[in-house]
Amino acid sequence: MLPLNCVFIIQGEGRGHLTQALALKSMLSDAGHTVSKVFIGLNERRQVPGFFLEKIGASTTYFESPNFAVDQNVQGIKIWPTIVQNLKKRQGFKKSLNVLKEGIKEIQPDVVINFYEPLTGVFNFLHKHGVPVICIGHQYMFHHPVYPFPPGKWPQKMGAKFFTRLTSFGASRRLALSFYEADDKSTISVMPPLLRKELFEQPMDKEEDFFLIYLLNKGYADAVIKWHEKHPEVRLHCFWDNQDVDEEHHHDETLTFHQLSDWKFLDKMAHCKGLICTAGFESICEAMYLGKSILAVPVKGHVEQYWNALDLMQYGGGIYDADFNIERLFNAEPIDSSITNHFREWVDKAPEMYIKEIEKVASKNSVSKAHVAA
Repeated sequence: MLPLNCVFIIQGEGRGHLTQALALKSMLSDAGHTVSKVFIGLNERRQVPGFFLEKIGASTTYFESPNFAVDQNVQGIKIWPTIVQNLKKRQGFKKSLNVLKEGIKEIQPDVVINFYEPLTGVFNFLHKHGVPVICIGHQYMFHHPVYPFPPGKWPQKMGAKFFTRLTSFGASRRLALSFYEADDKSTISVMPPLLRKELFEQPMDKEEDFFLIYLLNKGYADAVIKWHEKHPEVRLHCFWDNQDVDEEHHHDETLTFHQLSDWKFLDKMAHCKGLICTAGFESICEAMYLGKSILAVPVKGHVEQYWNALDLMQYGGGIYDADFNIERLFNAEPIDSSITNHFREWVDKAPEMYIKEIEKVASKNSVSKAHVAA
């Protein structure tokens, strides 16, 4: 197949979508394809980590994107304030849609790959640009019959499914990242997690006497410090997005906070006794691949992370708690080696599966263009 010219559109909330993009970019490059442009939706609380800008290797443009409103402690998510906040920003979102419109018109890519950015769906609805769009995210499993939704919380389920449909409106294909294999359904293909190639370079048999913590929102640092004061003998390394402190902040001899860094985080993960993290999909998958014990602590009010944690438990890859009760990892049963091995085999299929899906969508579009031209 001729080399493809790809454009990425990425939701910048959290690090997961960004690391997925880095992983896919590497796979595309290995297959002879190009990512010529990256659009990133941001808000005032987030900055793009330096490691992403260093490694993406493509021109990058930022635009204002919808985001969650958080509580005064910068921990949990508040639903109604989120809706009101984003309604107030609708003029800014109109400008963002114009950024996408002009960018796609100028570049004329063979395919647009969307990493769960909601304005992509709005853009597809308003502008019939003719470029096929592929949407990537574990959230597309919400529309798959095997996904283990817990009972109750129907309003949240309906809201999550609506938002997920919004991100993928007009898409040619939805690639649903999953801990486990499942049959494809309609326009949904169940895919392995997209994990950065640097993960596969980490040692699998190293363990040092510390636990690793990843915080989506810096407000959770207070909960970590509170626990640490009761257990000062336990060594902790914690990664957060807090631009108000130094690159490395030593709270005391056994608790250190680090700014987000891809190589440092992966190195610490490879050597830690276990990972405690807000229940983002990518961090969980990286730790599972390395065979680490996992304690998932969903962000308050973030029902999607709650479902991630339950999905993880059902799969057998880790445990869940509503708070940072780190001591639960002390006596946790080791992850069954058969689960770890099966997960690694599933992840290792990713390059072939993703390239196949993307080339298939692009080739259909090429045939359609040729038919119209004829």
